[in-house]
Amino acid sequence: MNAPVNDSAPALSTTERREYLAGVITALVLALMLVLTALANRGPQQDRAAIFTLTAAFQRADGLHVGSPVRVAGMNVGTISAATLDENRNAVLTLDFNEALALPDDTAAVIETDGLFGSKYLELRPGGTEDMLKSGARISYTQNAVIIEDLVALIVQRAQESRAAKPVETKP
Repeated sequence: MNAPVNDSAPALSTTERREYLAGVITALVLALMLVLTALANRGPQQDRAAIFTLTAAFQRADGLHVGSPVRVAGMNVGTISAATLDENRNAVLTLDFNEALALPDDTAAVIETDGLFGSKYLELRPGGTEDMLKSGARISYTQNAVIIEDLVALIVQRAQESRAAKPVETKP
């Protein structure tokens, strides 16, 4: 004879219900912490819209990329937010700032390197005119990136030319 089968699940004791509830609450708290951590790691640049924007065109912008810093007097004041090519195949960089800057309209944008082989950044060198750049303006004066390999190649070429120009001395 077969015993009757009870399809209903056994009732949870009070202790088991507390443990189940504690597990659910712990999982929810961990999920919330994960979401908050992900939002916090996005960084302040993505949370705030730029209130001041400039553009600058370069023949060579080697080493600069979206997210590279923009500095004035060595201080970070903004970032490069976009890099595109114009119809003349110049690199056009969009610079975003979180606060308006008083930069004269003869400000120069120079691609610099942290140390000899460090990362690249864009340095703004304010000029001396009284007219200021407005948001959305293009910086007229730019200096391209200096490529170390090109400098070494030029030095080697000049040395070879110098050797070729010297007369060969023969001893009797």
